[in-house]
Amino acid sequence: MKQYLSRHRSRITLGIAFTLLALWLQMSGADSSRTIINRLDFLAYDLRLNLTLPEQPPADGNVVIIDIDEDSLRTEGRWPWSREKMGALVTALNAAGARTIGFDVAFAEPERNVAQELIDTVSGTGAVQHLDYLEQLIPQMDRDLAFSEILRDRNVVLGFLLHSDGDISVGALPSPWTIIAPEQQGRLTLPIMSSYTGNMALLQKAANHGGFLNTTMDADGVLRSTPLVLGMDGAIYPSLSLAMARRHSKSLRFKIDTAHAGASERITGLWLDRTLIPTDQYGRVLIPYSGKRGSIPYVSATDVIHAPSPDAFPELQDAAVLIGSSALGLSDLVSTPTGPTFPGVEVHATVLQRILSGMPFPRVPDWGNAASALAIALTGLLLSFLCPAFGALAITVFAVGFIGLMIAYDAWLWTSAQLALSPVMPLLTVLAIIAMNILVGYFAEAKQKRQVRKAFSSYMAPALVDQLVGNPDSLRLTGESREMSFLFSDIAGFTSFTENASPELLVSVLNEYLEAMCHAVMEHGGTIDKIVGDAVVGIFNAPLDQPDHAERAVKCALAMDHISTQFIAKMRARDMAFGITRIGINTGRAIVGNFGGAERFDYTAHGDAINTAARMESVNKHLGTRICIAGSTVAQCPDHYFRPIGSLVLKGKTEAIPAFEPISEHAADSAFVVRYCEAFDLLSREDAAAKDLFEQLKLEYPEDPLVNLHYQRLTSGILSPIIVLAEK
Repeated sequence: MKQYLSRHRSRITLGIAFTLLALWLQMSGADSSRTIINRLDFLAYDLRLNLTLPEQPPADGNVVIIDIDEDSLRTEGRWPWSREKMGALVTALNAAGARTIGFDVAFAEPERNVAQELIDTVSGTGAVQHLDYLEQLIPQMDRDLAFSEILRDRNVVLGFLLHSDGDISVGALPSPWTIIAPEQQGRLTLPIMSSYTGNMALLQKAANHGGFLNTTMDADGVLRSTPLVLGMDGAIYPSLSLAMARRHSKSLRFKIDTAHAGASERITGLWLDRTLIPTDQYGRVLIPYSGKRGSIPYVSATDVIHAPSPDAFPELQDAAVLIGSSALGLSDLVSTPTGPTFPGVEVHATVLQRILSGMPFPRVPDWGNAASALAIALTGLLLSFLCPAFGALAITVFAVGFIGLMIAYDAWLWTSAQLALSPVMPLLTVLAIIAMNILVGYFAEAKQKRQVRKAFSSYMAPALVDQLVGNPDSLRLTGESREMSFLFSDIAGFTSFTENASPELLVSVLNEYLEAMCHAVMEHGGTIDKIVGDAVVGIFNAPLDQPDHAERAVKCALAMDHISTQFIAKMRARDMAFGITRIGINTGRAIVGNFGGAERFDYTAHGDAINTAARMESVNKHLGTRICIAGSTVAQCPDHYFRPIGSLVLKGKTEAIPAFEPISEHAADSAFVVRYCEAFDLLSREDAAAKDLFEQLKLEYPEDPLVNLHYQRLTSGILSPIIVLAEK
């Protein structure tokens, strides 16, 4: 067992890590950490609901929708209809035997009174004839009053809207069902609204009953749950469906069940007489969709108004009737798990039907989160320790069976007990651990490739390594002639350092230095040609084309000079003398390729251009400079700043090579450099006035190596920018 755990420690550790992460995501209450998980939960809920919908919706209650559909609008006229027409609809429904009538609409504004408008219009002229007669017509033309008389003493429930923002209310509300007790104020987990859009006081008083039309969209804009109660001004109001259920069933008792949880009082359910409706802590229920759109019977409103006889629609006898609209133009269509254009009135009818049927609502139990966490822990730990013992095929088969069992159990809980647990995190945990174990072979292979890449990258540029890994044929022993920029670096006085340092210290310090220098070369796209002792040789523009290779070499030299300065300061702090780094750069054509044999080769360059770069590095000790760059390189760097050193005739050469020292833009504009260039220009023309200028510069800048160099040469009688070197 111990050997098994040791051999598969990485897999087991990763499995446990996935499990702990899944537990944290499952138990975290912060929406920011659960946004994606919540969306996946929504998708899982919708999929489960649609897969378990019955082919034929059950007739759980006597609920009918009176639909103000497209046919009704074409026949009766555009919306809103007159109060007279709405009164005729209520009268026809009452005659047909409807026991309870609910309106999925609010009557917040009065209807026009033609007689009153006529009086108001002609009053402005100052001569109103038949005023008494017109005033007698006002009550007769008051459609709101007539509609209120139709609503009076009938089992009608009007709809209204509650708003969570704003402080301007319109119309009137019905009497609340109960008052929030003083000791519950601020503790009860009931959403409290701040304003409302109610019905005209005349109509609301006549109907006497009402229910809010509010629903609750989830974050993805889909309607899955709806509140049954909401708070307003210290009182509690019911939803339209709950109010209709109470009127239809003639329930007398209403009570809110609560449970104390710390400083809050959570809602757990609602009682209608002896029927308990479990809710979440906010008084919401999951909408018990029983099918696609049309699962509740629809009857066209115009057909009811023009019915030839009261018994033309037997389904209306003793029915709970909801008046609403499915017409597209009236904008009462919502997105639900069963369809994107679901009439809002059918949502209320679905909830009403479930309440009247006495069947339980689907719900997320209070222990649902803990159950999901337990499933994550058990499955995660089980798979973490078992999967490493099996091969990829066995793990795959096991995973399919395990996931199938989890999905089947979740579906059974839903269909048998209407319990909606979250399967997302348990399934994701299983998939993550399974995938990790299946892909472990791939990761092992990738690790080997990374090790090979790391080995090559230690001395080759990343571009070359990528080329070699992607195209092994490039390892042919071939060469080519191309223009390249070469960089040589060396440490001044390194021999003295090696003589005084212990072997351990020497290796440690040199490796630290070389690592920084090699990193600089590769960071600028160069290839490390070789490392000889403390010397580093870099190539630019090979093996891949780099049109800006000269600029890359110069930038690399400046970076290496900066690294050297910092390294010297670091060594000085450790009481160790470390020499400066001298760098030389030259640009020219050379042969580059893989040189060696079939079993061992070296990617390097050969030619006079690379030898010249080496000489440019060595002349720094004669010139007193740290960086010396050939004119062939400077010519390809128009965006850099340099000051001339002179024309160097290297040992064994007859042709002079212009040499330059790189400087910053700020230094290039300084008075010193401007005066130096003027003096050098005179020297280039072999003008004797150059001696006076350099003498003055010598007095003002005695530490500058190039000023000293040219001053000494001039005082020796050499009036020329050409410097012949007798040593390498």
